[in-house]
Amino acid sequence: MDYKLLDEHLEFIQPYLIKWFREYNILMLEADYKIYKYEVLDEFINNPRTLICQGYINSIKNAFKEMIKSYYYSVSANLIEKELLKEGQEWSGYWKYEIKNYYCRNLIPQFFSILDYIAVMINELSKQQLITKIYLVNFKKIKYELSKYIKNDYLGWLTNNDIRKINTLIQYAYLNITDEEKEVLKPYRNKAIHRYLIGIDEILVNTHRKELTNKDKKMFQVNQGHKYSVKFKPEYNFNQLIIIIEKLINNLDLMISELMRLDIMKEVIKVKEPTS
Repeated sequence: MDYKLLDEHLEFIQPYLIKWFREYNILMLEADYKIYKYEVLDEFINNPRTLICQGYINSIKNAFKEMIKSYYYSVSANLIEKELLKEGQEWSGYWKYEIKNYYCRNLIPQFFSILDYIAVMINELSKQQLITKIYLVNFKKIKYELSKYIKNDYLGWLTNNDIRKINTLIQYAYLNITDEEKEVLKPYRNKAIHRYLIGIDEILVNTHRKELTNKDKKMFQVNQGHKYSVKFKPEYNFNQLIIIIEKLINNLDLMISELMRLDIMKEVIKVKEPTS
């Protein structure tokens, strides 16, 4: 281990680390998300309904705050990368691949996870009347099942007013997301969670398998059920992803803040006093 070289590198990079952290904090301080207007009360109230509301909404809020942090770490690293690139510094690659992409890569999977957290909370508040087995609960299924109960007076602990509000707010998940952007989201999530580490502005996995249709088999005169192709450009680029991610964050902010305004949340949510 060359500690002298390490010290030299740290000496060079330290001002940029400080600037990166400063830019991140500025972005965090200037953020004006709706959820910041509310706080989850931490008083222990001994009834299942209130404890479920308290625990799940607190978990959802904190998961969303972690997503915001990762987003701003990535965005501020992008600023440092551009500055170093303009200066012709080779360290720009470090900020691009090791920091910016590191924080950006998991933002879309985080979005889908938070949607599922919301789904689980809704199902628990329905007293599992929507879906009886927790391992079957996900956002898409809850959205479908809940639509059947729009006229119910009650669903578990949920009043008709809450049912209608939830049916409205869950529609916000893909608000302002174009069809083209939707085509990016699900494949990205599936690859990132189940298949391989996603390359952003770089190629990590360039071989892809495609299942052949019967028409394809006749055309290519083959019996095998698939073919392989090689890609020579990255699947995703940062500028494309970050636009989509910003929309997703705004949509989650709207959804979660509306969840906090439900009748059932009144005992566990407090509106913060405005600071002067």
